[in-house]
Amino acid sequence: MGNTAVVASGVKNQGNAKASKLYQLVDLKGGGELVELAKHAIWSKNFTELDERIQKDVAPFLYNNGEGEYISIVDLVKIRNADRAKTGIRASKDKRRSAEEQARIDSIMMMEQDPSNGMISKQDHKSRFQCWDLQKRGTVGDTILHLCLLNATQVHADLAKRLLHFFPKMINDIYVGEEYYGESILHLAIVNEDPAMVKFLLDKGADVNARVCGNFFTPDDQKESRSDSLDHEWVNVCKETNYEGNVYWGDYPLSFAACLQQEECVRLLLAKGADPNMQDSNGNTCMHILVIRNNIEMFDLLYSQGGRLDIKNRQNLTPLTLAAKLARKDIYDHILEMVREVYWMYGNVTSAGYPLSDVDSISRSGEINMDSALYLIVKEKSDSHLEMMDGVIVKLLQEKWRTFVRYRFYRRFLLFILYFILFLIAFSMRPGVDLCSFRNDTSSLQYCDQYGPIQNRTSNPCYLLKPYRNEDIVRLVLEVIVLISAMVYIYLAMREVYHQGFRVFFSTLTGAPAKTLFLVSCLLVIAMLPGRATCAHDFEDVIGVLAVLCTAPYFLFFCRGFRMVGPSVVMIYNMIHKDLLQFFIIYVVFIIGFSQAIYIPFRDTENPVFSDPLETILGIFSMSVGDFEDLYGYFSELSSPFQGICKAIFCVYMIMVTILLVNMLIAMMGRTYEMVTNSQKEWFRQWANIVLVLSYLCCPPLSSPSGPTSCWSCL
Repeated sequence: MGNTAVVASGVKNQGNAKASKLYQLVDLKGGGELVELAKHAIWSKNFTELDERIQKDVAPFLYNNGEGEYISIVDLVKIRNADRAKTGIRASKDKRRSAEEQARIDSIMMMEQDPSNGMISKQDHKSRFQCWDLQKRGTVGDTILHLCLLNATQVHADLAKRLLHFFPKMINDIYVGEEYYGESILHLAIVNEDPAMVKFLLDKGADVNARVCGNFFTPDDQKESRSDSLDHEWVNVCKETNYEGNVYWGDYPLSFAACLQQEECVRLLLAKGADPNMQDSNGNTCMHILVIRNNIEMFDLLYSQGGRLDIKNRQNLTPLTLAAKLARKDIYDHILEMVREVYWMYGNVTSAGYPLSDVDSISRSGEINMDSALYLIVKEKSDSHLEMMDGVIVKLLQEKWRTFVRYRFYRRFLLFILYFILFLIAFSMRPGVDLCSFRNDTSSLQYCDQYGPIQNRTSNPCYLLKPYRNEDIVRLVLEVIVLISAMVYIYLAMREVYHQGFRVFFSTLTGAPAKTLFLVSCLLVIAMLPGRATCAHDFEDVIGVLAVLCTAPYFLFFCRGFRMVGPSVVMIYNMIHKDLLQFFIIYVVFIIGFSQAIYIPFRDTENPVFSDPLETILGIFSMSVGDFEDLYGYFSELSSPFQGICKAIFCVYMIMVTILLVNMLIAMMGRTYEMVTNSQKEWFRQWANIVLVLSYLCCPPLSSPSGPTSCWSCL
């Protein structure tokens, strides 16, 4: 954390009388000159001495003897920024600075620092009214009222009220340090769970929409991205976040009170005009914050007081879709119940309709909505999201399948089987060599050159283009069909990109790796065409082998749609993605280490396996799968002491890799198998992925709830 040292130093010195003269009046340990006078005044019921000391000792800390002053936002931002480890004002957008904005900021700062240009008038910039002098604050930008509220005793509360009696304009002073910037005494009163003080402050004119944006109140994963702009007072943070943080309660007093379940404070704030729909630095309203906190009771209260469910935050999420993203199942179901329209009820049976604007992955206009509840629940990988696949989500997926996905699924499957069969037949009918170059009997080869001596005939590099036999004619026809089919697949894939956008298309590919391999195979089939045209049959053979290898796994994509084999495909995916990847990383380390140890003794020999570094790696790999009998015999060819060393290395290798690592892999795969078997909904998630992928291939009017009948699809 870049600013840890700075923050720790300021917080540590808070309340230290040596760090600031303010702490001589009130400190964080419950002491201070004014505190002692307040205790005596409360006991004696004589506040004369306390009042005199307040007017005498506090006034020098204030602007214009308590009348206050408007402070430029630029000055406030510079003070806050000074607490940050990375100095200098930074203008950022998702952690990247804009060069134009940075140049403008630099020019402003240079003008302020250059006396020849004169100081920029504060009226030219937005400003904030402050009463306590910025240069006479505590170590974290605090004032005497903040210290009173932080101590949270009756004595300090009475002292705060006496201070506000003489200097009422201090009521909206805020922290100006990086850690707690923007926090007012109203925020502190709410955190103290003191409704009486909250009411007192509101009656005195406290700002109900005071906004905090300190580092302390920022989600943990956004703290390193904090940066400032001179255009506004709040802090810029990156858009991507999981909203996790112990004190991420939104920016406003109302969201603080709601998160802390202070119903009385919430009602007081609402009565004074607090707006539950104001957005914080992440674009979250109070409704979003309560979804993050999973607080249904306060959610209902604010909803009844005008809280809206259609406002989207910076991640383009409404409260409903945010609940889906964070897997807050209880409040997600609760919001659905709130927004549904009940048609009729008969006993315990209810007929209701649910609006699909935030639920369906395809909007009414036909665009793909990657921020919909359906998309987020299906695409997320956690077990919590798996548990959310019920109710409306299941019903919607079943309707998609029944209406337009099922037919396209089976049609695509049958067409792919036909394509695969034609591809295999065409590829298997390819002759390995030019048949006319070595056969003496060419009677069955109608198109061979019958003239000239057979023994002098050379191989024709373009023999794949020559229909020597009837089988070759069939092969050429099938190859043309396969090539055209591959081009059609690629064309339809490009059409998907055009209609869906690259982001959605790429997302479908990451969720369906078999489809990705199939599209690669289609590109490879097209890439064989230059090899055929230039008679480079070796190049064509290599590309063809790769194309066949990439085509076959596409069967797994369709197998996921069948309940009988779908769970097995899910197991294979999970084992490759998790178990094999972890095993491979460790396995490669052992293979490389042991292979080089074996290679050194054999480097000057003529051994067919261990005298070459790369061959040694393959040999060590062969031993790990049980083929070690012949390779072990090579160790006897070495002279002493290498013979004994290699045999010792072999024993260690067999124990560490063949026994330990391989059995560890088996155990990991067994665990994955058990997890998938026990999870009844895991296959349903894979089936849901297929439904989403195929539903995106339909044109917008068909996929939308009210659309007509035209559609387009990839074969």
